[in-house]
Amino acid sequence: MRWHILGAGAIGCLFAERLVRAGLEATLILRSEAQLAVLQQLDNRIRVQRDHAWHTARVEAESISDRGDIRHLLVTTKAYDAVDAIDAISPRLTPDAQIVLLQNGYGHQQKSTQALAPRPVWAGTTTSGARRTAPFEIVQSGEGRTLLGRLDLPAGTSPALPDGWDRLEHRVEPCPDITRALWQKLAINAVINPLTALHGCVNGDLLEARFSVELEALCAEVEQVAAACSQPLFDTPLLAQVRAVAASTARNRSSMLEDLSGGRRTEIEQITGFLCTAARAAGVETPLSTRLLNAVRFEQGLRIREEQA
Repeated sequence: MRWHILGAGAIGCLFAERLVRAGLEATLILRSEAQLAVLQQLDNRIRVQRDHAWHTARVEAESISDRGDIRHLLVTTKAYDAVDAIDAISPRLTPDAQIVLLQNGYGHQQKSTQALAPRPVWAGTTTSGARRTAPFEIVQSGEGRTLLGRLDLPAGTSPALPDGWDRLEHRVEPCPDITRALWQKLAINAVINPLTALHGCVNGDLLEARFSVELEALCAEVEQVAAACSQPLFDTPLLAQVRAVAASTARNRSSMLEDLSGGRRTEIEQITGFLCTAARAAGVETPLSTRLLNAVRFEQGLRIREEQA
């Protein structure tokens, strides 16, 4: 069984190694011939540092313009690239292809599911931590767990995992209410990601007293938006969840901080931008989230221009 992976960043390479370790085959779909050449120079091997030891996995690779059927597809691109990337390879998808969307943010999953119908589509969230240190080389900072659920689950059907995912050593669980899980991840990201990106700090720094007022107010605002959208979050306050995540990932740099520092486009529109849009539709004001959204937009534009200069 072969899984094609669209998006060869940290999470894409991490799951490629996990799939190969489980006895499955993995093929990375790369953007350019230059990326293919780099991987070939590495003997088509990706490297993952886990538990202070390096592990390698041999993968296949194709260009996004290649042909050939795709029966199993894992999408780990940035959220803003998802719809266009899927459109580019949709002619290769078989009528019964299984697709897994594993990305930050909210909203694009539903668009992709509609475009891919009637194929089965799983959306997912993961608490695995990973950062890329070189092309096709990543450091895993946390094992975490992954939840997968069908957004188009037929009525009366029990949740199940896509083909082969039950073989992974990593903890993967079928989720009967993936919409709630996606909102939970969105809520936490809407607090941690923009704050760490703008303050230039690791996740654990948000537990310091200097951030307490801003953290509490932002959590309350996000909870208000979720309630107005009739979307339940956690059984405990969001603030407690955010603090728990910040503590368990204390040394991690959020993906938004990494992208902003590197002069790359962030997922602020798919996280805080989505939240602010949903709030307006529900008649809720979001002064804190709107301020963070505009601040990240400004910094993002500034740093991208600096990188291009």
